[in-house]
Amino acid sequence: MLNLYWKSRDQTRSLAEKPFASESELERYILDNQEILGGDVYIIFRQIRTGSKQGIPDMLGVDQDSRVCIIEIKNEEAGEDILPQALGYAIWAETNPDSIKAIWLESKKKPEGIQLDWENLDIRIILIAPSFKSAVPRMAGKIGYPVDLVQVRRYCFEEEEFITVEVLESELPRKAGVTKVLGEWDWDFYESEHGKEATAQFRNAVQAVAKLVAEQGWDLPYNLNKYYTGFKIGNRVVFSVAWGGTYAWNLRFKLPEDIAKGFKGQLWEFQRYDSSFHEAVFRPLKPDSPDISELKSLFVEAYQYVSGRK
Repeated sequence: MLNLYWKSRDQTRSLAEKPFASESELERYILDNQEILGGDVYIIFRQIRTGSKQGIPDMLGVDQDSRVCIIEIKNEEAGEDILPQALGYAIWAETNPDSIKAIWLESKKKPEGIQLDWENLDIRIILIAPSFKSAVPRMAGKIGYPVDLVQVRRYCFEEEEFITVEVLESELPRKAGVTKVLGEWDWDFYESEHGKEATAQFRNAVQAVAKLVAEQGWDLPYNLNKYYTGFKIGNRVVFSVAWGGTYAWNLRFKLPEDIAKGFKGQLWEFQRYDSSFHEAVFRPLKPDSPDISELKSLFVEAYQYVSGRK
């Protein structure tokens, strides 16, 4: 059992768990607070609950690697039976791209820069519950799709609410350092997709950011994804180096829009603000020799914005 305490300057308080009243309430909470999913997922569809399942998942989303996200929610401890259910939804999505495309086209707001390959959809499964039985993480790694197991619990003190979010590993966690590379993509893949010169520039930018992270004493391991390399606190992306085309790349920060638009620099140019992912995009004016020193204040702002630390 998880016991959560809130320590203020003069008192330590025990927080009472406040479970969500129903799956519908938990769904609504996730929809309204999508950063819980890591900041790289945008929900485009929520099933209207009618008391019976309609053969589609609770919610559908897309992530910044242009994957379709199957999101299934339980408001109680989830057992092994959630996996074949999610697998069925994933197979449905993969074999019925026209159905996914119809949902995508009907979505009133779509995130910028997401290009789905309708001929070969990539699928990611996100399972959300207050807890999972011990066998679920072990079995999740065997179903053939990327699976996120996200434990979400709510606690309260008077009028304040506190949310704990824990992402379970499907394998034994490896010790991660600031510059440890996690994930299935690698530099050879980047080079095959974007060429040697652009990949070298991209890699230099990642190394420069990793050096700044180390100098600041931040614990932000990074991982290579298909379209970006993200530096994370837990499951939340703080900033990233991202591909903006075959040979172009940029830096992205989780920041309020007004801070991003207020930036003036000589080596970097503000491009746009993606409100779907709460992310500011900056383009290097000299990509062959990226100097991130004038962006230091934005790195600090992004770290404080996501972590809440000063």
